[in-house]
Amino acid sequence: MVYFLIYVPNESVMTKTRPILSDHLVLNTNEQILVFPIHEILYAKAHTSYTVFVEVSGKSWNISKPLGFFESTLLSHGFFRIHRSYMINLQHLRRFDKVEGLAYLINEEPVPYNKDHVKKLIQLSEE
Repeated sequence: MVYFLIYVPNESVMTKTRPILSDHLVLNTNEQILVFPIHEILYAKAHTSYTVFVEVSGKSWNISKPLGFFESTLLSHGFFRIHRSYMINLQHLRRFDKVEGLAYLINEEPVPYNKDHVKKLIQLSEE
């Protein structure tokens, strides 16, 4: 479920959330509000207090929220935390290279992975 944040003017804290689109992500950047299908996201990467979302098209968006802010929404839509700093869309995962310690997505983009996280993924797939 995706949530739209409603802010009270002159307050910096979230006061209420409400679901709007079940298969889209609403992201607020400095210049615009983005709405796009979650299945078009390759991965999300933590970068200090920002999250970088990378689309299948190759476009990337810097969002001024930490990755943990989006984690529950992404997990419920087929994403997996493969590394401390990365959540990938499992629809776009193609292979793990055990020698390099990298996962490769459909566009052959390498993403680092944590072996313990991958063990959890394998266990989940066997259940």
